[in-house]
Amino acid sequence: GIEDSKLVFTPYCVNNDFFRSKRLDKEKRARLREHLKTKDEVVILFVGKLIPKKRPFDLLYAYEKLPLKLRKRSKLLFVGDGVLRRELEEYSKKKNLGTIFVGFKNQTELPDFYSIADIFVLPSGTGETWGLVVNEAMNFGLPVIVSDIVGCSSDLVHCGRNGFVFKMGDINELSQYLKILIEDDNKRIAMGKASIKIVSDYNYEAVVKGIKQAVEKLLENKDE
Repeated sequence: GIEDSKLVFTPYCVNNDFFRSKRLDKEKRARLREHLKTKDEVVILFVGKLIPKKRPFDLLYAYEKLPLKLRKRSKLLFVGDGVLRRELEEYSKKKNLGTIFVGFKNQTELPDFYSIADIFVLPSGTGETWGLVVNEAMNFGLPVIVSDIVGCSSDLVHCGRNGFVFKMGDINELSQYLKILIEDDNKRIAMGKASIKIVSDYNYEAVVKGIKQAVEKLLENKDE
């Protein structure tokens, strides 16, 4: 119910320049993928704590639902640690899903994993706020799939343009979006380019501009 005239755009953002400067070149990217035994597969990436709020099992179940031929040409990669890690690893091993778990990585290490990924997924549930990892992933030209609970879903994810938004907990819908992106190389590339374009407007300069605009509005109203 707030009037548009009282709203100022100050986007929640990360240091875009930092992340873009950390992209691996083709040689280093190929070397890391080979190290992780995922040389040619489509890499689906999750970054975050392996805790209930993040709903990592939703992604694992959705991946399991993919046709075997698509699982053979893709790889699911979890970057992060938490109370659910052991259960996730055990389930993956039991179902022979070949999921990769690399544990916790700090901010300086994350760019390597964004660089080797092809798709980014954040399936979080209640309690998730914005999801800055989505900003980070988009700076690496990744199409993104997020739940409708993730705060940035209505701002950063333009359905069909740079990714998809699924109803939180809907494993079938998430699996279908994974299927679309794994099957269509051209769509992934096009969506990745759109991600870079969209997230470019979510930067520090825009935040500074917004704060200055807000202060100016306050001063104007004070004079009145």
